[in-house]
Amino acid sequence: MVEDKANACQAKLTSAEKLVKGLAGENKRWNELVKYLQHNIKSVIGDALLASAFVSYIGAFSAKLRFDLWKNMWLPDIVAKKIPITEGIEPLKILTTEAMKAAWKNEGLPADPMSLENATVITSCARWPLLIDPQLQGQMWIRGKQGENLTTISMN
Repeated sequence: MVEDKANACQAKLTSAEKLVKGLAGENKRWNELVKYLQHNIKSVIGDALLASAFVSYIGAFSAKLRFDLWKNMWLPDIVAKKIPITEGIEPLKILTTEAMKAAWKNEGLPADPMSLENATVITSCARWPLLIDPQLQGQMWIRGKQGENLTTISMN
């Protein structure tokens, strides 16, 4: 009886050691995640500022002007004002995930950067965004996503 208890205790100890060794590998990943989050908590202000400016103002501009606005005007201004921001950040990295982009592509959205930016703006807005869509690709994507409940207004 004592031997059975000792064997059971030894089995529990062996399982506990396996668990601790398995978690030791996670320790490195957790430490890296903690460092990232400690840095991210500081830079969230600038990241949110860039993302909100992108969603609010970028919609009606061409791809080149969009890039120039956020990369060459807004980002340097944020840095010049010493607002903490994640180094090398892009608005789409803040506002979307790879899974969201893949889902949009599966729903029929073209994979070009302009379409992804438009989808980001549309899905990030609490109101009704302006969609300039001469090829009707965005309209087809939204109709596939929202169904026939969508109301569109055409200028012609």
